[in-house]
Amino acid sequence: MIYIVNSARGALSAHIRKELAQNHHVLLICDECHHYASPQNCRIFDFLTPEISAGSLYACMGLSATPFQTEDDAALTLALGRAIYQYSLDDAVREDILSPFAVCEVSASFSPEELKQYSQLTAEIGILLSKLRDLHPSLEAMEKKKFLRTVSKMAREADWAMEDPAAGFLLKTYQRKEISVLAASRILCGLALLERLWPTDRVIVFCERKTQADEMARLIRRCFGNICALYHSGLTKEARERNLILFRENSVRVLVSCRCLDEGIDVPDANIGIVLSSSAVERQHIQRLGRLLRQAEGKDAACLYHISIKESAEDSAFLPGLAQAEKYTLRYYPAERDFSNDLYEYVAAGLLNNAKEQGFPPNMLQELRACLIEGLTRADCLLPDALLENRVLQAPTHHERNYWRVMLKLSRVLSKRGS
Repeated sequence: MIYIVNSARGALSAHIRKELAQNHHVLLICDECHHYASPQNCRIFDFLTPEISAGSLYACMGLSATPFQTEDDAALTLALGRAIYQYSLDDAVREDILSPFAVCEVSASFSPEELKQYSQLTAEIGILLSKLRDLHPSLEAMEKKKFLRTVSKMAREADWAMEDPAAGFLLKTYQRKEISVLAASRILCGLALLERLWPTDRVIVFCERKTQADEMARLIRRCFGNICALYHSGLTKEARERNLILFRENSVRVLVSCRCLDEGIDVPDANIGIVLSSSAVERQHIQRLGRLLRQAEGKDAACLYHISIKESAEDSAFLPGLAQAEKYTLRYYPAERDFSNDLYEYVAAGLLNNAKEQGFPPNMLQELRACLIEGLTRADCLLPDALLENRVLQAPTHHERNYWRVMLKLSRVLSKRGS
């Protein structure tokens, strides 16, 4: 019997009790089990008693890419037991289960007006934080998650009165985050990246707000034509399904989404992700990366661009602990609509100088310069040498063959510098 969680909350526990009462064996498999840690969803485990857990009729298994990341997840251990097997993204890439991938961390900036508002709220938050710590000294030693839960409880008990320091702190923290999440340079940076990607790339753009997704889709259509579709909870189910089909069938090559695309959607052809904005939750980061890493015919690598705001409090690293992912950094300049990477540009300048010294004719120097400019905003120089060599052999045009040769040369120079 297959249940969705909304039905399982009300019916599953009674169903399992009935099966066990008839001495039937029961195996409960909970997919995406991290969702079952909430007080409402925990009701599916109401049937559990010590006798049932210790008996021979009942067994269970929980599956999740991101279990045990919050305090509430302790409920999962009680209901499903301890973790018995772990298979990480690093393991999957190392064993060729997923596509090789790179994470490109892009740093953008606030506009002057956004920076002014953000700085003002930061100062006000600092004052309220001092008041909170003076009133409640125990807050000083709390780690971030516990601190926020405690302050939220204080705000609820004060009925969210704005003169209460806890309520004011949370409101201004939310307002400050909104300025960062909706910073104008995020969309400008995303458009600039799309302009520099291959026409054959299949792209998912991840947004944190529906308004941001709507605006991004509108500007993509205005700049590049009808190449994108929307996917978020503000659309009807029929519209979402239709747009997903358009993307899967390659009728559009860009899918602009919000959180509803983070889990449970299979789009293996996607090879590029652009995270315009996101929460700081590692669970969301892993789920979004997972949309890109499934293998598909003709897909040999993936890249995820994570846009952060330099002057904000957010972490610029998407997944700082991921060993198998190659990391690449870019700085975006909204006024020039351009990018920079100091190391890449230093090595590229060296290649150009060497070519000049070897007497390359002007047309070859121009082609080399074009390939280097094209490669700046991509992480192609980080791909494995064997993959780059294969792309050289399979390139359909003379220019693409040159491009992959230049990326292969860059890769070898960069690997020597790294060693």
